[in-house]
Amino acid sequence: MAYIHAIFSGNIPEGYFDDDNISFVTNKITDVLQREYVQAVNVDRASIIRVMERVLEERIETIPKMNQRTVMYICNEFRNHQGDVNKHLKWEKYYIESQRLYDPTVERGPDLDVKTVKVQNGGQLKVGGTVRFYFT
Repeated sequence: MAYIHAIFSGNIPEGYFDDDNISFVTNKITDVLQREYVQAVNVDRASIIRVMERVLEERIETIPKMNQRTVMYICNEFRNHQGDVNKHLKWEKYYIESQRLYDPTVERGPDLDVKTVKVQNGGQLKVGGTVRFYFT
């Protein structure tokens, strides 16, 4: 409690950082996120206290309103984090398939032949592709 007084010099509502209030916020976060995710999500005590301090610094209100904002902030941060993790896992899942040279769905590989200019006997250029490299 002394640490919180050193950070925030204003009036802290009585009972805001009590163990009962922190356990209430923890249970509420678990209940809200359990509606969306199969696994139970447990947030550690230190993270909850940090978010509670941030909510207290933003605006002093009644304890239920500040608890509601704390739960909202933590749930939104978890949803954003989980969305990023899922996106990166999908990228990782299909990365190997995207780097293949052989496509099993159409049973063929890429065209690796380099098309160059062909010169006929008379010295005239035959129709063909060119490969150019520019070194600077």
